[in-house]
Amino acid sequence: MKPTKLRGVDIVGHKAPGYKPLIWSDGNWMAALMNGARTSWSIPTQIEQHPRTDELFVLVAGRAVMVVAGNARKPGKIQQVAMRRHVLYNVKAGTWHITPMTKNAKVIIIERKGTNVNGSILVDLSARQRKAITI
Repeated sequence: MKPTKLRGVDIVGHKAPGYKPLIWSDGNWMAALMNGARTSWSIPTQIEQHPRTDELFVLVAGRAVMVVAGNARKPGKIQQVAMRRHVLYNVKAGTWHITPMTKNAKVIIIERKGTNVNGSILVDLSARQRKAITI
């Protein structure tokens, strides 16, 4: 019989579409799960930046694309790579990024506490930038 609780261990999951923080360390990091949604496998209209912290992504199911646009004050030239499962993608502080993903995709995200509350900048992608993204 599998235990449902282990003393000293947090066991949590997330099945609904979207991003959900689940574990907060006693230090300065947290872990979240991001699940694909019906609309997540489409060309994004916005891109985000975390000026003061890295953000680590691990694709564990489905398909996803890591899209980046430099690390200047405004997003620049679009670059992208199809993410591979069980590979670490560490987006450095200040790098513009977004991850389109299939509806069945699941991504683990490890980041500094509060990154998406008070540490994110979202901007609209230009038509030219959107055209450069292929999924």
